[in-house]
Amino acid sequence: MTACGVWLGRRGLTAVLVDSGGRVCFNATVARTDAGRWGLAQRLAAVGADLVVDENHLPADPFAFAARRAGVRVWVAGPPLVGSLRAVTSAARGPPRASAVLLARLPGIPWLRTHLRRLEPEDDPRQVSLL
Repeated sequence: MTACGVWLGRRGLTAVLVDSGGRVCFNATVARTDAGRWGLAQRLAAVGADLVVDENHLPADPFAFAARRAGVRVWVAGPPLVGSLRAVTSAARGPPRASAVLLARLPGIPWLRTHLRRLEPEDDPRQVSLL
C-alpha cells in the first residue's frame, strides 16, 4: 500500500510518500495555496496513494478535503495516537518531515491501521433524498 503522510510546517505542507515496504519514494514541501494543494492531491490520485493526516490539522488546512475530492482515500489519525507516537519516536522535536513519514507508515502496520478512521465524503446539500 502506497501512502502519503502530511504535516504542517512553517514553510508549507510537508508531504512524504512511502511504498508498501515503508521506504520513502517522494518528499516535498508544498505551498499552502489552492494550486499547491490541488497539485499534490492530483499526484496522489495518479499514483493511487492513500493520504494520512493528523486530526488536529483538519481545521487548520483544507488539504485532506481537496484530496478526497480528487479521489484519494483519506485516513485520519487521532490526537492520542499521533501524540504518543511522535513522543516515542522523537518526531515531536524533529522537522515536519519526520512526522509526515510517521503518518505515512501507519496504514502499513496492521494493528495501528485499526486506530485510523476514514474521512468520508459529506453529503452534497444539493442532493435530494429519495426516501
